[in-house]
This record gives sequence, C-alpha cells and structure tokens, in this order.
Amino acid sequence: MAETQTATTFNERMAHWTRQGLSGSALFEALATDDNLPAFFEDKDIAAIERVKLNAIKQRRYRNTGPSFIRMSWKSVKYSRPDYCRSLAARFVKAA
Repeated sequence: MAETQTATTFNERMAHWTRQGLSGSALFEALATDDNLPAFFEDKDIAAIERVKLNAIKQRRYRNTGPSFIRMSWKSVKYSRPDYCRSLAARFVKAA
C-alpha cells in the first residue's frame, strides 16, 4: 500500500508521543486527542498506517471487526480519529 500524507503524519505523531515517554493505552489516547492529526481518516489512510492492502480494510468493515466508521456515500467511508486510535489500543495493548 502506498504511503499517504496522513499515514506519514500519523507515524510522525506516534514517534513524537513515544519520545515523550508514552506507551500502551496512554500512547493511543494521546493520538486520539492529537489535533495535529485530521479528525477523520479515509480507508486508504488506514490501510497505509497499518501497511495492509485496502481490500483488508474493506473486509474488516464487511465482517464488522474493524473500527467504527461513518458512511459518507455509497463509495465513501470515514473513520473518526478517536474511534480509530482506541480500536488500535484495543487490538494491541494487553491488560496487565
């Protein structure tokens, strides 16, 4: 999947918060509230952030296993930044 500007910004902000000493759920919460990131991500941005094919994101949406989304039109889907970041935390942060 091609890197998008949004994915580049997301990775830069993740690196920023990691350098600030955040990890785990605190890291994803900081990303969820980071105003340097766009309020909504497109599915191509999600695919680029996770480095998977766009079809994988569509399959998760179809199976209802991905983050919550907003259908803007028949072909357009958006993911809110807080919902997406919290879904990442749910997937990757283990409870102690």
